[in-house]
Amino acid sequence: MLRRLLLAATALAAPLPAAPHPVWAAESPLDEIIVTATRRAESVRDVPASVSTVDRADFDARATRFVGEELRGLPGVVVGSNDAGTYTKLTVRGVPNRIHNDTLAVLVDGVPFLTGDDEADLEQLPFGAVARVDLVRGPMSALYGRGAIAGTINYITREVGREPATAVTAGLGGHGWRRLGALAQTPTSPNGALLVSGEAQRADGWRDRTGRREDALFAKHRLDLSGWGALNLTATWVSTDQNLAGELPLDARGEPAPLPGGRAANWNNEDAGFAKRMLTGTAILDTDIGSGLTAATRLHARRALTTAIQGFFSPYDPAAGTVTFTGFRVDNDTDTLFAEQSLDWRIGPVRLLGGASVERVASAPVETWTGEFDFGPLFYAQRRDARTGAFINRDQWRRDILLNADAVSLNHAAYAQADLELGRLTLSAGARFDRFSRRVHYGPSGSGFGPDPVETIADIDQRISPKASATWAISDAVTAYVAYGAGFSPGFGPVWSFRGRDTRLAPELADNLEAGVKGDALDGRLSASLTVYELRRRDLLQLLPVEGTARTINTGRQRSRGLELEATLRPVDGLTLLATYGLTDSVWLENRFLEPFTGRPFDFGGKDVAGVPRHAGRVEAVGVLGAVEARAWIDLSGDYAYDNANSVRAGGYALWNAALAWAPTDRLELTATARNLFDREVNLVVANNDGPFAYFPQPPREVFLNATVRF
Repeated sequence: MLRRLLLAATALAAPLPAAPHPVWAAESPLDEIIVTATRRAESVRDVPASVSTVDRADFDARATRFVGEELRGLPGVVVGSNDAGTYTKLTVRGVPNRIHNDTLAVLVDGVPFLTGDDEADLEQLPFGAVARVDLVRGPMSALYGRGAIAGTINYITREVGREPATAVTAGLGGHGWRRLGALAQTPTSPNGALLVSGEAQRADGWRDRTGRREDALFAKHRLDLSGWGALNLTATWVSTDQNLAGELPLDARGEPAPLPGGRAANWNNEDAGFAKRMLTGTAILDTDIGSGLTAATRLHARRALTTAIQGFFSPYDPAAGTVTFTGFRVDNDTDTLFAEQSLDWRIGPVRLLGGASVERVASAPVETWTGEFDFGPLFYAQRRDARTGAFINRDQWRRDILLNADAVSLNHAAYAQADLELGRLTLSAGARFDRFSRRVHYGPSGSGFGPDPVETIADIDQRISPKASATWAISDAVTAYVAYGAGFSPGFGPVWSFRGRDTRLAPELADNLEAGVKGDALDGRLSASLTVYELRRRDLLQLLPVEGTARTINTGRQRSRGLELEATLRPVDGLTLLATYGLTDSVWLENRFLEPFTGRPFDFGGKDVAGVPRHAGRVEAVGVLGAVEARAWIDLSGDYAYDNANSVRAGGYALWNAALAWAPTDRLELTATARNLFDREVNLVVANNDGPFAYFPQPPREVFLNATVRF
């Protein structure tokens, strides 16, 4: 066991600091170099966009275990997870997901990381390899293409240093959590260096049957090419097995139904869980061609093998005395190939950026349904006795394959951008052309009840996405900007919903206008950024599920407007105060449809988008005294509408957290972190057209201990 743990590991960035230090203790957080918002190395202060960047040292101090958690507390971001570390859902600027994270562009080192369903499956990311995360809010399709409607998230892997370094980290926590990781960095030649790291995590889970097993390996080789460029070769492997407990029932008021086991119970399918295996390889070549001209080449290959066994919860009827889930399993193999070439050319006050890319995503999903079946409300139902939890209809279960498909998506793109510097004023304009297509072959299911006919469905479309901005350097320390950006989603949706597609459907579109100011004051002790925006979506792609299949239509409009604030104050040496705040006003301008089967009309026009608090943020204090760093932070969320009818509004909370780090020597660092310090009960609510009906309980108080030893 120990040998396996030592072989698999990561939790370390390149050589860790000799003593704890807050990530915000740099000269200024606005001096952070980022590339995501403009595809160029620029400081946050000079970027005409609402940007947040989170360093690994920062989210490690908070004992961030699962991808997506590192974004908590950022303005305009709502992070929700079903079971711990699973199906993490990100809502940015109040733009809701249609299925699962399909309104975001998610990248790893600038490479798109989307599935064959055009969704961002965060749990497939090599999170242990990440050194920094850039979040750019607002539509970014002019740079990154499909899905970049609400924002773009770029996970940037660790840099390779020249100095030899070795470190081992170990962690223990509540509910059986433990971690062992290792990192080694060494020169390989006068011009090359290699970094290898790995991590193994195990956990029992705080809910019944929610154990987790995760192993990861990361390797990155950097080769400096005699002053004219650099080549980075990266490989990752991730293996995750997670058991799922599923949601629990609510009553019509949004209150938890009293069932045996309480919030920690498991009423899901007995073997619910997911298994994910992913292998990636990436080559990035940066070259200095000369005369202000540079080039970047990206080549990427990825293979993901996923299995998910889960239950879809049916609204609880106390009179029936049963809790019902629909039995479901999906097995999917996905292969991705990506290539991109870009050029960046500076000619006096003019800077030109251009590039082209091609991406191919091939997937082969097989969906199997298990349970009691009829042609009405019992759609592969698995029922449990509400008093004992025992299954009561197992002898009536049947198992059928309802989807057996092979899908290929192709995305071709070309983009260009021009910047003009006029003294303190910089004007920028650009656009991207995307041509996207999908072809799906549906094989025979053999069930007799599903979509049996063998057929091939194809669709193709294209889109031009523009952007423009103006940035004014008010002083050497303060800048202001105004920017416009557009985004689109091809709307192909999940492969299972593609059959019977109306090829006249238009892509879903978004337009965003924002203005902001960023800067430093008080001799650099105060840094802040403030953004106001309005984002509008149209031609929304409404997916209306019909048991075993779906119907997609273009209908509806949605508007979000708000304010995003980040501020850092260092009143005295050794003390840093941070505050974030997001005001998000997200409403449906038009949302009318007929419910399948029942034919009931619904009109949510004028209602708030469900699950989006109007007010949210974080307050944090970080103090450093010698070799000790102490931090405390409060995550704040206002009430929000549970459902699109806005029939119930609640869910606000304040979660207190604290961490203490001590580095008694240059070689040893110890950290203790307590999250949800006062054990506040928080629930992630699930709703349908009739209101809230289920919830995912969020973790109780958790304490984690970590130790890092450097050699």
